[in-house]
Amino acid sequence: MREHRAAATTAGILYIIGTVAGVLSMVVAITPVSGANDRLAASLQHPGAVVTCALLVLVMGLSLAFVPVVLFPVLRPVDEVLAIGYLVVRGAVETACYVLSAVSLLLLLPLGEVMSAGPGTASPAGLRLGNLLLDHVAVGAVTALVFCLGGVMFYLLLYRSRIVPRWIAVWGLAAIPFYVAAYVLALYGVIDTDSAAQSVLYLPLAVQEMVLAVWMIARGFRPRAASPASDPPTSRSSATPDEVHP
Repeated sequence: MREHRAAATTAGILYIIGTVAGVLSMVVAITPVSGANDRLAASLQHPGAVVTCALLVLVMGLSLAFVPVVLFPVLRPVDEVLAIGYLVVRGAVETACYVLSAVSLLLLLPLGEVMSAGPGTASPAGLRLGNLLLDHVAVGAVTALVFCLGGVMFYLLLYRSRIVPRWIAVWGLAAIPFYVAAYVLALYGVIDTDSAAQSVLYLPLAVQEMVLAVWMIARGFRPRAASPASDPPTSRSSATPDEVHP
């Protein structure tokens, strides 16, 4: 018998929505602007792309933020401290990072208008400012570290509870270091941002999360494994005479 079917299905759908929105924001929506030399000027030429990208980032952030909210009643009996930590990190801190990313995208439009009111040619300051608002590698690294911290808590809870197969939780724990490396190496300039090498490091966790989402939607959660601490104590009435009278 599967437990918490509605929570499992909802969490799986939110995972898929968040992942799809994130991919669309990076690959489709912002491409006309991110590929330009003067990104502030390009944002004025493609304001719809900028707004769409910001909205997709918000959809991604809010979708992923509601996953720990939906799963909190399921995970709390396993370990309340870890469950609260997961809720705070992934539900609040990570969401704040996504909101800041969306705001930085929307700032391209008013700043582009201000810069366009000056000299006709793009100034070096304007070019650097546009690159800063779009690239924000350090902000992306912070968001990734917060995301992975919450992921470690989440997969530990899944591993201990066994509400999904343990191999899925182990896969997630093993993939998280690669995801962290993708951002840290880019932050130190070892690999380029949005490069093929960075995408390869993303891949293990991205695939694992989609497998987990499909599993939750299709199969739901197994009954939670009972911990030894939750076993009811043996009543004195069931004790043998030798146990009662030493």
